[in-house]
Amino acid sequence: MKKDTNRKTEKVITVGTCTEYLIEYDGTVPEFNTRADLDALCIEDNQLAYTKSGATITYTKETDELSDDLGKLRKTIMKSDAAKAKFGLFGWTGKTLEKLESTARVEDKDGIRVTKIGGLGNDNGKQYMLVMYHQDKQDGDCWWVLVGKNTAGMELAYSVDDGTKVEPEFTADSMDKDGTLVIFIEETEVDSVDPPKEPSGPGDDVNAG
Repeated sequence: MKKDTNRKTEKVITVGTCTEYLIEYDGTVPEFNTRADLDALCIEDNQLAYTKSGATITYTKETDELSDDLGKLRKTIMKSDAAKAKFGLFGWTGKTLEKLESTARVEDKDGIRVTKIGGLGNDNGKQYMLVMYHQDKQDGDCWWVLVGKNTAGMELAYSVDDGTKVEPEFTADSMDKDGTLVIFIEETEVDSVDPPKEPSGPGDDVNAG
């Protein structure tokens, strides 16, 4: 049996972080008909290190207001829109940077890993599907999905007071013919767990049989 989550009844308060999963984009985005479609993407092999200091999804738009000379007739139109996702990461390595920086090349040698970054001719042109997964056992899980690449470059601060984190910013590209930039998916139903049965009478053992 299924039961509704607070997301379905619109009584949700979202608290907590996200885990990021990165998949090389092959030109198509799944339909996301069931939770299984999301679980197939949110696997350990696709996890992008470990989130530090949360994540932020931003959708912006540019509008233009048209009016007559006397301001009696007005109309507002949308000229453009954009979406970005920004987060911090702990646990990163050269393999992580290879996914974040399009000019990065990684080579494992005898006991060392060498990562080279830079050079316009080394831009691999890859796009990625980014899935940001927020777990909430009380109100229901949710996911954000976009297609794009890191456009923020990189700044790494080494300090005795805190761990060094990398902070990518993914800029979304259109993922379909409708110009969709981001997809927000919510878990509205979960499996209902039946409580254990009580003994039907004195001396009955629910574990018997």
